[in-house]
Amino acid sequence: MTFAATAHALKAEKVLKNLEADFLIIPTLREISTSCGLSVKLSPDNLDRYFTDLMNNRVAVEGIYQVEKEGKKNRIKKLELS
Repeated sequence: MTFAATAHALKAEKVLKNLEADFLIIPTLREISTSCGLSVKLSPDNLDRYFTDLMNNRVAVEGIYQVEKEGKKNRIKKLELS
């Protein structure tokens, strides 16, 4: 999950901690974005719920991506949630 600004990533961290979500704050992959340097990595199991909770808390999510390793490269697929 990517964000337009670091402040949004930090707010997402706070919301997800309150939900007791299993997540990591990681550097944004350059293949995805060069804007905000932080992203949230989480399991897709509760993705819809977490996305809804972030939207309800006015966290501006820029994009949601599925990343899979292929050798030394990343295969990236942008996901659409509403």
